[in-house]
Amino acid sequence: MRYNRRLIGNSMPATFLFSGLLLLSSAVQANTSDLASQVETLWQANDFAAAEALLAPLVTKKTKDAQLLALLGRTQAGLQNMERAEELLEKAIKYDANNADYQHWYGTASCNLASNASMFSALGYAKRCKKAYEAALQLAPENPRSYIALGSYLAQAPGIAGGDKEQALVLAQQLKQRNELQGWLLQLKLTDIADDTAFSQLLAEAAALRTRPEPYFKRAMQLAGNENYSSAVALLQQAIQQTAEDDDAKASINESLYQLARCAVLGETAIAEGIAAMQQYLQDNPASDRYDWAQFRLAQLYLLSDQADKAAAITQPLLAATDDDKLKAELKKLL
Repeated sequence: MRYNRRLIGNSMPATFLFSGLLLLSSAVQANTSDLASQVETLWQANDFAAAEALLAPLVTKKTKDAQLLALLGRTQAGLQNMERAEELLEKAIKYDANNADYQHWYGTASCNLASNASMFSALGYAKRCKKAYEAALQLAPENPRSYIALGSYLAQAPGIAGGDKEQALVLAQQLKQRNELQGWLLQLKLTDIADDTAFSQLLAEAAALRTRPEPYFKRAMQLAGNENYSSAVALLQQAIQQTAEDDDAKASINESLYQLARCAVLGETAIAEGIAAMQQYLQDNPASDRYDWAQFRLAQLYLLSDQADKAAAITQPLLAATDDDKLKAELKKLL
């Protein structure tokens, strides 16, 4: 029996073929969306190793899927593999330059590399960082992140790398028109608070900042830098008393706890408040990179409050456990 190959090849209606392709495309998009959701959940849990295990088998040297490349690139950044992160994210924006997230992640990876590179290499990384942040802002002008990232870059980078503090302040003003609080937070980051008068004036102008921990923390660190520890502690106490409205506020309050205890040690002042602050910090941050140093500061505070037994209960086990030579040297001074 002869088969009519032409009939067999064309027997499927065009509408059926088109519908099938649509269904396949929808299924692929759904699967990709599910994958991205899983990865983002892992990022939020700081489990970048699990995200890498999920994504790495899906990405090869020939991969042209911008989303896969970007997800793995952002994951590598979370693992502090910045060179690999930048490489993957550069490919991602090659295939999809109109995604603000990819541009932002690429810019951040490049900036991180610039901060640790030689002078010769740093300029190239810095220029790529700025260009990517500018692209992210153009693509997502409604996102405060875009203003904050570019504004921070402009304020910190040298002129040869495109730094421009005045332009950064312009961005802060523009951001205020879209999000007043975020605009003021960006301006705070860019502003040197010269003295108490300037600090009071800032709070008078920026009602949105008065119930935030960030301004009190920043002024406190300026005072601590001048060894005015008592005044720094007072402001850090104010920072801690503010409401943790969002992740940024929580982070500022958390840092204020640590710095309050540190200032109490260095200034030998407000010892009881320093002990309470460091106890809270240790309770809230069991996985902190500074956990051992936080314990050391607490031991110092116990000694300053004539609680040598509590100090010894920290210092002896810590000395046996730590691999930090600098910390070991400091602990031996207490024993």
